[in-house]
Amino acid sequence: MITAVSDITQISDRCFRSRTFRGGYVDVFMNPSQSEIRQVASKNSNRIRFTADNRSPQKVFVWDASKVIHYEMLPLLGPDRCDVHPYILGGVSELQGSNAVMIGWDNFYHLMNVIDSSSRQNVIEFLTKLFSYDWTWLTEYFFVTEYVGKRKLEFEMKIEEG
Repeated sequence: MITAVSDITQISDRCFRSRTFRGGYVDVFMNPSQSEIRQVASKNSNRIRFTADNRSPQKVFVWDASKVIHYEMLPLLGPDRCDVHPYILGGVSELQGSNAVMIGWDNFYHLMNVIDSSSRQNVIEFLTKLFSYDWTWLTEYFFVTEYVGKRKLEFEMKIEEG
C-alpha cells in the first residue's frame, strides 16, 4: 500500500501511522469512510489535507492538516504519487456541516505563478491534462467539483490573457 519507510506503522489495511518531520505522529487514511474523515477533521479546526490518485484503482489519502503538509507527506506515499503528475490532486478540505468541502490547492497557485515564466508551455500542458481528468469520484469523500471548476476557469482566463 505505502512505500517502505522505517517510521511507518501499519494500523489497518486502510490506515497507517507515520512519524512526522517534527517528531510527532500522524494517521493517514486511504479511501476513508465519512466517520474517519470527520474524525481526522475534528482534530484540527475541521480541516484535512488530501492527495487523490486518479489512476485505477482510484485512491485518496487524508490526514490532519495541522500535522503534515503535502511536501512532507508525498515521499511517504511513493514517487508515483507526488504532485508533479497530472493524475494527482492534492488539496485541503474543511468540514462544513456534515460535508467535507475542498477549500485549498496550494500547487495550483504555484503553477499559476510559474505560467508566466519560461516553463509556460509545460505548465499549460500539465494543467490541461489535470483538468481533463474526471475528479467527480472524490464526491464520495468530499466535494471538489465546484472548487476545481473555479480553478479551471481561472486557468483558462489566464491563458486567454496571454
